[in-house]
Amino acid sequence: MEFRVLGALEIVTEGHVLPLGGPKPRLLLAVLLARRGQVVSTDRLVDVLWADDAPATAVPTLQTHLSRLRRLLETGPDGPGLENRPPGYRLAVPASAVDADRFEAGVDDARGLLSRDPPAARRAVDAALAEWSGSAFAEFADLDVVRAEAGRLEELRLVAHELAVDARLACGGHREVVGELEGLVDEHPLRERLWSQLMLALYRSGRPAEALRRAQQLRRLLREELGLGPTAEVRALENDILTEDPGLDRPPPPVRASAGARVDLDALVGRTEDIDVVRAQLARSRLVTLTGPGGVGKTRLAHELVPELAPQAPDGVRWIELAAVRWPEAAIAALANELDLQRRPERSLEDSIVEALRHRGLVLLLDNCEHVLEAVAPLVSRILRWCPDVRILATSREPLGLPGEATYALAPLAVPASAAAPIGEVRSSPAVALFAARATAARHDFALDARSSAATAEICIRLDGLPLALELAAARVRSMTVAEIVERLDERFRLLAGRHTPHTRRRDLLDVVDWSHGLLDPAEQALFARLSVFAGGFTLRRAEDVCSERGLHRADVAALLSALVDKSMVVAREVEDETRFRLLQTLRAFARTQLDARPEAEAIRLAHARASLDAARAAHGELGGPRERRWIQAIDREMDDLREAFATSLALGELDVALELVTSVREFAFRTIRYEVCRWAEAVASVPEADGRPLFPIVLGMVAYGRFVRGELTGAVVAGRQAVESAARLGVPTTGLAERALGNALFYRGETEAALAAMDRMVDVAELSRDAGLTAHGFYMRSVAATSLGDVTEARRLADLSCAAAERSGAPTARAQAAYATGLAWEREDPDRALRLLQESTRLAESAGNRWLRAFVRTEELSLRAARGDLAAAVAGYPDVVETWFRGGDWANQWLSLRHLFTIFTHLGRDEAAAVLHGAIDAAGATTALPFAPAEAERVVATVDTLRNRCGTAEFDRAVARGRTLRDEEVVQLTLETLAVLAGSARRTPPPR
Repeated sequence: MEFRVLGALEIVTEGHVLPLGGPKPRLLLAVLLARRGQVVSTDRLVDVLWADDAPATAVPTLQTHLSRLRRLLETGPDGPGLENRPPGYRLAVPASAVDADRFEAGVDDARGLLSRDPPAARRAVDAALAEWSGSAFAEFADLDVVRAEAGRLEELRLVAHELAVDARLACGGHREVVGELEGLVDEHPLRERLWSQLMLALYRSGRPAEALRRAQQLRRLLREELGLGPTAEVRALENDILTEDPGLDRPPPPVRASAGARVDLDALVGRTEDIDVVRAQLARSRLVTLTGPGGVGKTRLAHELVPELAPQAPDGVRWIELAAVRWPEAAIAALANELDLQRRPERSLEDSIVEALRHRGLVLLLDNCEHVLEAVAPLVSRILRWCPDVRILATSREPLGLPGEATYALAPLAVPASAAAPIGEVRSSPAVALFAARATAARHDFALDARSSAATAEICIRLDGLPLALELAAARVRSMTVAEIVERLDERFRLLAGRHTPHTRRRDLLDVVDWSHGLLDPAEQALFARLSVFAGGFTLRRAEDVCSERGLHRADVAALLSALVDKSMVVAREVEDETRFRLLQTLRAFARTQLDARPEAEAIRLAHARASLDAARAAHGELGGPRERRWIQAIDREMDDLREAFATSLALGELDVALELVTSVREFAFRTIRYEVCRWAEAVASVPEADGRPLFPIVLGMVAYGRFVRGELTGAVVAGRQAVESAARLGVPTTGLAERALGNALFYRGETEAALAAMDRMVDVAELSRDAGLTAHGFYMRSVAATSLGDVTEARRLADLSCAAAERSGAPTARAQAAYATGLAWEREDPDRALRLLQESTRLAESAGNRWLRAFVRTEELSLRAARGDLAAAVAGYPDVVETWFRGGDWANQWLSLRHLFTIFTHLGRDEAAAVLHGAIDAAGATTALPFAPAEAERVVATVDTLRNRCGTAEFDRAVARGRTLRDEEVVQLTLETLAVLAGSARRTPPPR
């Protein structure tokens, strides 16, 4: 049953228009449709039908009309219905049954498609406009109760026409729309959007003079009718036409891959139709989930769609691999890690993710969700609700079960009708094409010919066209003929016969993996199970360290691992002159179950944790030297395994391993802003037995540092002092970490003497340990503190000591810190020299892979540029700094950067944004609590006074009060939006006085 209101009022079923009766039943239906889904009171209906002439029998007569309408609508449980809802009646109609609702949905679809697929947008809006056959609600449009809805639909109809023109213009149809637009501007002469489109169409049609004439015509019309001039957009378009701006030319159509392009080794085979369907779903829905059995190719299909999704994502496409996650609660951490986000103060990690994505245009690809649905589905639901510009493509063996989710069940590849089919028919099968491609890669002389055709077809049929099963089977052609593979398929299926009925051929991935596993000899099976402890990639040496002994000789691991690669149970690829191996995650899940059943399972997992610790320990020892970037990259590659190792060591009660693992990755975490490691420190510090271990003070120092960077200064001081006290109690030397955290937190709180004392202790610890890098760090902190306190002579002396220690260490980070301290100390007297030193510090930090130091130095460098009048450079550079601190969750340094930006906003005349930002900074305690140089403090006070005078006290106080109410992410969003506005207008101006 269909309801038509975009023209004459009608109900249509099976192609026939139903009789509605006289004027009053038609009017009654019009009112209920105009208010569809809403309750219309009985009194209102009586008033509409009879106005002031309602007879005494009005209510019974109304009920009679309603009963007839109810009988007319009786089509089944899912059809439209007329409900009696006090104080009146409600017409419940599916959106798909009303032409107006279909029209509105089509316009929304077209609007969403316009920027990424103009032809599809054109088709969608044309289909939507085809719903119209006259004026909305026709003869009832002027009634008060219908007028608002009719007017809304007519306005949307005009919007749709404008959208249709936009789509045609985007597709190159400028000539075809000129006539239509000329008619529309005559009909709607005050609608400037139509005039703009007409001007653009004329210009692109090679008629610039007519386009300019139309601009003059619009200007006269507006002046005569309204006493106004055209909008800024129209004036800008007119100017662009006058100057023949190249930007007015239609952009070229998007380049698509040729259908006849060469298929590479990993090319997707037999999925053209699937891709088309999923592409269409992605155009309509913000959440699409690819479902199907394991090994059917969901991940591979998603990979194929990435190039098409990229243009839809201004902020990029992020691939989040969840298969390595062992527990549902860890899925959220994995997602945050991939997005480079940290938990915000006083918020859950889920809240932090949603807040960070709220204003970003991303496509998220969530791969292998099935085992963590209980954690992923609620988060995806929140992202869809609160992050309107985020789209999600997920792969899972079952749907996420969320409203609005579009699912696509990916089926196995089509197989030949029978093994006896002609070779041409066999070759045309997608399953055979995939098998042949992989078999050729495994053995270069494999050929699909008359001899192998039948056996190949049999393999594909027996494996139901499941891609992973076909690839595993194809790998066996290295050592078997296809006929021999068929013989072993028979043996395996007999083994599994009890699990399938004689009438079904479907076998899930577990059967395929179990079959492949059964082809391994006992030693290969043992190694395969043990390799499951690696969450990420691993080297041959690491496999030897972890998986040997306990019945498996170290000397045999290399040959066994090579055999597993040959049998497609392990993937190998060369990375930086080193072969790295990994298990496909589905295979790893199977291998884990095998390991669980083996007596050595706990010993292997502990061996993996200890090997991961060895890797972290080795890298930590190198981070203070000249090759620190290489070792930062090495730890970064191992993060999945380090995370797994930490969880394992805690679970197995190996407290010493957990403690040393955390402390060994601390500098990596600080330099790359991976503060998740500080959460590890909090977890292990909470274990009762930990406080008696020698590493406990360092772990507490990490807790203190983690609190400091999150802006929890009091908590940082408490943890830092506990760390110092525990070191004294245990009689162990400190590493200077607790003093480092205390020095920072106390200085930011304004407790200068205590802060300097902590920093001095850090220097003493460093010199006592003869660690040149740590010594450089200590003198750098003291120098920066001295500069902030106005003692530049002492600051330069300390900076020189930092430089000397940094040169001894050879570490880029130490040299960058020393250059920063020196540049800061010379900033007032020799700004040119200071800027060169800060730029050198930035370069060194980048060369070291030290993201934290790079952002910290850039904050000061950009502030100095702004002070010298180069505001354009500051405006261009600060977004990266602000986003770095925001993604990492470093609010201590975020507030420092925002304080600099407050001054820049004020100088550039962004008074309201500056006042709001000042309120936010003040509410966070960052106005006076953060370190100030005396001159800087005076400048800030003067800037606030200037801003108050310009705004007026009342307006200034209002904006400041608003800033005090903003959440952290709203402060960042306001800042980035203001910087974006300024980016196009900031110019080199005299420095602020």
